[in-house]
Amino acid sequence: MKTIGFIGCGNMAQPIIRNTAEKNVFDKNNIYVYDINREKLSEFCKKTGIKEAPDEVYIAGNCDVVMLCTKPQTFPELLPKISGALNENKPLLVSIAAGKTTEYIASAAGYNGPVGRIFPNLNAEVGEAVSAYTVNSKGNHEHREIIGKICSSYGEAKLLEESLFSVFGVLGGCVPAYVFMFINSLAKAGEADGLDSETAAEVAVQAVLGSAKLLKECKGDIEDWIKKVCSPGGTTIEGVTSLREDNLEETVKKAFHKSYLKDIKLSEGS
Repeated sequence: MKTIGFIGCGNMAQPIIRNTAEKNVFDKNNIYVYDINREKLSEFCKKTGIKEAPDEVYIAGNCDVVMLCTKPQTFPELLPKISGALNENKPLLVSIAAGKTTEYIASAAGYNGPVGRIFPNLNAEVGEAVSAYTVNSKGNHEHREIIGKICSSYGEAKLLEESLFSVFGVLGGCVPAYVFMFINSLAKAGEADGLDSETAAEVAVQAVLGSAKLLKECKGDIEDWIKKVCSPGGTTIEGVTSLREDNLEETVKKAFHKSYLKDIKLSEGS
């Protein structure tokens, strides 16, 4: 049975670890995790039954799959530190860090083995993430399958060329924050016109959740769904017209493009 080790146990890593165990992608007894915050790590391991690793080098040298779940700023120090263990063990090395290519990771680690990337998002917390994944030329079908199963344990998985990771990263990774802002604006608008804050927030969340589910399950052209909600002379068309007059689409495109350019800049800095 293959083993997997996670270097980093932060907000993004925890739901991935939990779902990997709960969906039996890896047996709980074969999952190891290390984090520099030993108190947080011990608490997480006690709660989940996941094994606590002594350090990063242990994971790199003893696990079949090594997950890099630390911030990309740690890579210049971390990757050389685990280089020897990686080259001796030859695991599948997988990163969830934004802006750091497989080429950069392999080079910084001095590693000539299979290196993959995952681009998850915070919705993994509720098993509803959509993640892109890829593997370098040293990887094979089995490596792609393993990464795909990990991603599928906490949502949907899309195998993509690494050149598309920047645009996917914005659509899959940044958009939850945009949606949270939209929901918050809806709730505050409802509150301003008379609803209490709790009710306004609940209605806004459910309306967005239901709308997304409708699109996913019933499919069809999104513009057609907008038209179905907008009765001529009704209340919805009034609001939709106002949003379009205020260039909602262009505002979103601008925000999206700024996030995209930032990711490109981070990648070039690899």
